[in-house]
Amino acid sequence: MLKSMLALAKMQIKQYTIYKSNFYLFTLNRIVEVIVYIFVWQAIYNQTGNAGGFTIEQMVTYYILVFSVSSLVAWGVDEDMARSIRKGRIGKELLNPLTYFQYYFGINLGEMAFALIIGTATLIICSIFWSITLPVSILHFVLFIVLIIIGIPITFFIQMIVGTCGFYTNSIWGMQVLKKAVISILSGVIAPITLFPIWFQNLSKILPFKELIYTPIEIWLGNMSTNEIIFIIIKQVIWVIILYVIAKVFFDHAVKKITINGG
Repeated sequence: MLKSMLALAKMQIKQYTIYKSNFYLFTLNRIVEVIVYIFVWQAIYNQTGNAGGFTIEQMVTYYILVFSVSSLVAWGVDEDMARSIRKGRIGKELLNPLTYFQYYFGINLGEMAFALIIGTATLIICSIFWSITLPVSILHFVLFIVLIIIGIPITFFIQMIVGTCGFYTNSIWGMQVLKKAVISILSGVIAPITLFPIWFQNLSKILPFKELIYTPIEIWLGNMSTNEIIFIIIKQVIWVIILYVIAKVFFDHAVKKITINGG
C-alpha cells in the first residue's frame, strides 16, 4: 500500500517537473506575494509604528514563512477529483487495489512534495534579501515542523470534502474559491490572527485552520509555551479524526449517487 502511494506521489511530482518553467514561475509567484505584503506592512509600520504586535523584523519573517508554507495548505486534489468525475475516470479509480482515499492521498503527497520544494526555494531566496528571525531553539523548529506535518491530513480531508461535491455538481469552482478564502483568512495568510476582532480570535481557537500557518510561525518566533503547543497538537489530532469521519461519510453517501460521464 505505502509503496503504491509513494509511486503515485513520484508520478505527480514528475508531472510538475516535466517543464522547469513550472518551478521558476511558481517560485516567482511566491516571491512576488512576499514582496507585496512586506512593502505593505513596512508602509503601515512607518506610518503607525505598530505592526499588529510584531516588530517589523518579525513581520518580515512572518510573511516569508507564510508564503513558504502556504502552498502546503492551498494545493490539493479537489480539482483532480472533480475532473475525474466529469470525465468518467472515477469508475476505474474505485476499482483500484488502493482505496479511493489512499489513491488520492498518494497523489496529494506528490503535490505536497512539490509545494515543499517551492517553499524551500522561496525561503532561501527571500533570506538573501531580508534578515529572517531564526527559530528560538531547535525544539521550537522541530515543533514547527511537527505542526506543519499534522496539517497535511487536515487539508487533505478538507480537499476530499470539497472534491466530493463534484458528485453533485459539474463544477466545484465556487467551493474551491470559498475553501481558499476561508483557509486564507482563518489561517493567518491575509493578516496575523491578532489583528482580527476578539470574537474572531476565539473562533479561530476552536477551528483547525489557525494551526495550519499562524500557530507554527508563532512557535518559530518563540511566542508560545511548550504546554500550549502540546495542547494544540492534541487538538489538531482530534480534528484529523473528525475531518476524516466527515469526509468518509460524505464520500460514501455521494458515491451511491454516482453518474459516470464519458468513458
